[in-house]
Amino acid sequence: MKKWFFWFTMCLVSILNGAAFFGASISALNRGLNGVDNQAALLFIPFLWIIAVFVLVVLNIYTLIRGINIKKEQIIHLLDVFHLSGLSKRVKISRVGFIIITCFLMLFGYSLFAAERMWSIVYALSGGILLLFLYTWKRAAVQRTNG
Repeated sequence: MKKWFFWFTMCLVSILNGAAFFGASISALNRGLNGVDNQAALLFIPFLWIIAVFVLVVLNIYTLIRGINIKKEQIIHLLDVFHLSGLSKRVKISRVGFIIITCFLMLFGYSLFAAERMWSIVYALSGGILLLFLYTWKRAAVQRTNG
């Protein structure tokens, strides 16, 4: 993808992730939590929405600013992170570590809202894809800086 289309798509994925978080958490807020005596703790959820909006805005502005360093004509391939052939051992270990950590974070994201199956799947998948976008975007910016 061309750099600005890539960035725009990354922003859409971040919004989808935020919407999935909102949908799952509002469902949990309306339903309540099984086995929890203090349901008033759910009132903390709207505060998390405010933080989530702030984080998404800052994240998208930061990636926009970081994208200025990427060449305009540079094509960014989202799935390059999975191509390990021809890389040094250190880079391979780094990428495999990133993939493993991302999978664990997706599993954690799913488990947060497991009672809301559809929301939790969308939240986990969009979060994993967003991390993949961010990693690829960072690598593209570093490539521009290093040569």
